[in-house]
Amino acid sequence: MRLFAALFLLLPGSAMVISTHRHAFVSMTSAVLSFIVVHGALHALSAWRSTSSRPIPAPLHNIDKHAAWMMLASASAPAVVQGVHPHSTSTLAVTGLAVGALCQVCSVCMTSERLRSTLLVLASALQFIAVALLSAKAAG
Repeated sequence: MRLFAALFLLLPGSAMVISTHRHAFVSMTSAVLSFIVVHGALHALSAWRSTSSRPIPAPLHNIDKHAAWMMLASASAPAVVQGVHPHSTSTLAVTGLAVGALCQVCSVCMTSERLRSTLLVLASALQFIAVALLSAKAAG
């Protein structure tokens, strides 16, 4: 599931970064790029951790342990950039970011790895849609 999320974020996400770069301002492009890279890398790390027979190094384990907070921070960057510029923000985008954040916060206290992964993938998908809406609004 997390490998699918990593591929989903990296492949269509790269198209979203290119589109944002062509049509929006540089700060929004940087925010979208950081969102895609952070979410994709964290999902890939989790997928690698779950399939590896050897234990992962302690720094990578700590990164995976705090993935929800890192995802939340990277998802808020496009919203902050959008708020700084004079464009109005879509209610649907704000809702997607908020529900995704709620899923990420709930995943922190989950003991089941499968439920935690499901919540993080759901949060990433919702936030991906919200960031796509924000970047489209910035381009318009």
